[in-house]
This record gives sequence, structure tokens and C-alpha cells, in this order.
Amino acid sequence: MADLDPIAADLYALPPAAFTAARNERAKSVGGAVGAAVKALAKPSAAAWATNLLARAKPDELAQLFTLGDALREAQDGADRATLTTLGSQRRALVAALAKEAAALAEEAGHALNAAAVTDIQGTLNAGMADAGAAAAVSSARLVRALAGDGLDAVDLADAVGGSLPEVRAKAARKKPTRKAAEAARRARAEAEARLTEATAAADAAEKAATDAARRREALVVERDELRERLADVETELGGATRALDEADRAGTTAKRDRDRAEQALDAG
Repeated sequence: MADLDPIAADLYALPPAAFTAARNERAKSVGGAVGAAVKALAKPSAAAWATNLLARAKPDELAQLFTLGDALREAQDGADRATLTTLGSQRRALVAALAKEAAALAEEAGHALNAAAVTDIQGTLNAGMADAGAAAAVSSARLVRALAGDGLDAVDLADAVGGSLPEVRAKAARKKPTRKAAEAARRARAEAEARLTEATAAADAAEKAATDAARRREALVVERDELRERLADVETELGGATRALDEADRAGTTAKRDRDRAEQALDAG
């Protein structure tokens, strides 16, 4: 159902909390068979939603990740241990960087992810690297749930994608790894490491800013509490001074009255 897929992609970009109401409204407005299919779309998990955001915002980075997956499988098939080690290191770095990017996109959209959801995103990206069908599912930006795969069996995509299952991207015929392929892998690794370095620097800067802000806030809280204590002491002193002033006024009034009486008695004598 071709008309369903773009509608599903738009809906799966919405925060999970807004999905159901938006889906029902869209189904009502479309009507007919497509509307019924829209109404049947399942709400995505937090990890699937964040992965969909990543697929929409960073399609080139995902494509590079899945191309790396092809190269990794090729190295496994060719028993090229050196290339396999290189690509494995690159895979871990790139998956970690992209999972962090997905979490950042989710937070920008108003829904911070927990650690379990970030782990699910990493598992989904790894599944996409290991299986071409899973890669197409991730790239569709219509995931409903996280994916998992061990690289041995095909990834289970049942009920994993809203709408139709996307076509698996065509791949060139496999050949024994060559020096050119190894060089391309090294270049890809260098690019991934550069992105990881940039992402790590940004994360470190954000963490430092957050730490500085937390320290500043703590210092202000301490200062506020000290000022409140000082204010309480001043108010107590002010109350005492006010009472002393009232007593002094009353004493002055009494003394004046006694003086007037004494003067009157003296005049009368």
C-alpha cells in the first residue's frame, strides 16, 4: 500500500506520547482502506522512535554504517583478520556515536531516553549492519520496535516496521578483499573516528558546562540559604529593637508625665 508508507514515516517521527492521537486523526482524515491501515499502525517504542529520528536526520551516516556492515561481512567471508579487526573497531566507534546522536535528537524533541533505550538503539544499528533486510528497515524511518541480530541468522522483522517492508538495497557481487577495499575501509574508519572524536568533544564540553552549572547552582543555593538565615537573624534583631523602642517610648511618656506632675506640685507649694 504505497500511500501508507509516507504517512507512517511522518507519524513515526512524532514523539511516542503524541503518536496515538495523531494516528487516529490522520486515519480519520484519509479514510478508506489507507485510513484503516493507518489506524492499525502500532505505537513505536522509545528506542524505535529515536532510531527513526536518526534515519531522517542522518541518512548518509546510516548508509555509511551499513556499507561498513557489508565490508565487515566480506572480511569475515574472506578470513581477512587484519581488515576484520580494523572494521570491528570502526563498527563499535560508529555505532556508539550514532546511538549518542539518536539520544540527542530524542532529547531535542522533548523526550530524554534512558540507558536501556540507548542500548536498544545500539542493538538495532548492529542488527542493521549484520543483515541487509534490517538495514533497509532502519533506513525506512518506520521502525515500531528495536531490532536484534547475532549476524548468523536473518533478523526477525515481523511487526518491526509500520507499513510495507522496504526493499533490500542492491549490493555488488562479492569479491575477495583487495588492497583497494582495505584502503577504503581504512579511510572509512578514519572518518568514523573523526566523527567520534568530534561527538566526544561536544559531549565532554556539554558535560563540563553541565558540571559548571551544577556547581554554580549549588553555590547559589548555599548563598541563598545563608542569606535566609541572616535574614531570619536580622528579623529577630529587628523585632527586639522594635520592642525596645516601644518600651523606651512608654518609659519616656511615663517620665514626662511624672515630671509634669512634679512641676505642678512645686508650683502649688
